[in-house]
Amino acid sequence: MQADDKQNIIEKQKILVTAVSLVVRNLVKQSGKSGRKISEEYDIGLGVISKLDRNLVSDIKLSTLWKLMNAFNISPENFIKMILDNLPKNFNFYE
Repeated sequence: MQADDKQNIIEKQKILVTAVSLVVRNLVKQSGKSGRKISEEYDIGLGVISKLDRNLVSDIKLSTLWKLMNAFNISPENFIKMILDNLPKNFNFYE
């Protein structure tokens, strides 16, 4: 992989994680619960929720996303749609 390709993927990953962070931040706010309470109830690391809230995550595990969907009672389809709604128009990770 060329350096330009790798840098492009890193930049797109940042955009994607920012969209996930925005969704999680909004869901936490809408839930009326603290990040700590959600962390305790759904076995999600408090650091992960805190870092997502501040957009300090560079990557996120699928298992963590699944726990977040369970915590907010959101289907994977709706969670992905919420993320897509926060991405730039015509966003494509590998282009």
